[in-house]
Amino acid sequence: MTAAKRIAVNLLFLVPGDVGGSEEYAVRTLRAFARHGSSDIRPVLFLHESLRQAHPDLCDELEVVASPGDGRSRIRRIASESTWLARRTGDFDAVHHVGGRIPVRSSRPAVVTVHDLQPFDHPEHFSVVKEGFLSWSVPRSLRRADVVVTVSDAVGEQVVRHFGVDPGRIVTVSSGVDRVADRLVEPSSPPVVIYPAVSHPHKNHELLIEAFGRIADRHPEARLVLTGGSGRSEGAVILAIERSGLGDRIERTGRIPDAEYAQRLAGASLLVFPSLYEGFGIPVLEAMAAGVPVVVASGTPAQDVAGGAGWSVDPGDVTGWAEVLDRALGDAGARRVAAEAGLRRAAEFSWEASAEQLERAWRLALDTPG
Repeated sequence: MTAAKRIAVNLLFLVPGDVGGSEEYAVRTLRAFARHGSSDIRPVLFLHESLRQAHPDLCDELEVVASPGDGRSRIRRIASESTWLARRTGDFDAVHHVGGRIPVRSSRPAVVTVHDLQPFDHPEHFSVVKEGFLSWSVPRSLRRADVVVTVSDAVGEQVVRHFGVDPGRIVTVSSGVDRVADRLVEPSSPPVVIYPAVSHPHKNHELLIEAFGRIADRHPEARLVLTGGSGRSEGAVILAIERSGLGDRIERTGRIPDAEYAQRLAGASLLVFPSLYEGFGIPVLEAMAAGVPVVVASGTPAQDVAGGAGWSVDPGDVTGWAEVLDRALGDAGARRVAAEAGLRRAAEFSWEASAEQLERAWRLALDTPG
């Protein structure tokens, strides 16, 4: 009997609560492979103990090698990839670096996941040091990679356009949904508009707060709930809430457990996603699968995920966002039509398909000549 091929999966970049949607994407696609992938490929996860504690279900399903420490120090984390990780993965059949770059020392064949190209499209969202490091490391990683995984076709097209990567080396591994609701759930009262996002600059919280403020008098019972961890714009978000004068109607929860978020989402009248820049847009897919209508930023992969369900608005148009919020909150029939369209769209995304695409990427790497 042929031994299973071993794939080392580098998750040392993943500090729970710090990397936003990349965490959910990595955990869920790997869990999908654990449940639906072939038994002749054996992934082994290399991660920090903090990730094991945050996602015990994933670590129960796949083999794990835990690094000491919590990974909070970026310098130590980067160094450990070229030392601790390199020593332990030299005899693997392939190594998959899920964090967007390949360390200085890494075995081949190598797979790298590109979540987005924000450091190149919006360098102003990063510190000078981080932007400089990514500007050097990402192109270098793409040149060294035998296979490039992207989270959406849109990101794959950017990788080809910006860096000239052979499209034959790119595999899209998109997210799926665990289940699609079989009926629409009645939203709670008072009506809730929810936005789940880490408070980074590109997430566009301040525009949303201003738009909500413009229609607040017309919908005096409506509430805006902002979930997600604290990012570089947290102070600006808190200040915008204070300046709005609607602190009793805008709730900033911070990061909350998945079960609590699912409960809040199930009672929401609307999920909004004004983010200026995304690789995919997992919250949009989750909302549609739950039967919650969505409003997304036009011209982004999140709009592609929505596939015409719900509403789309230019992410820089505060007046447009205010008008759509006003319309959506005031028209239950339109919300129902949008929610029904979202259910149909969400049914097109499955974890079985995600696992199949991840397996395809790994097999492509395994077939790479030594």
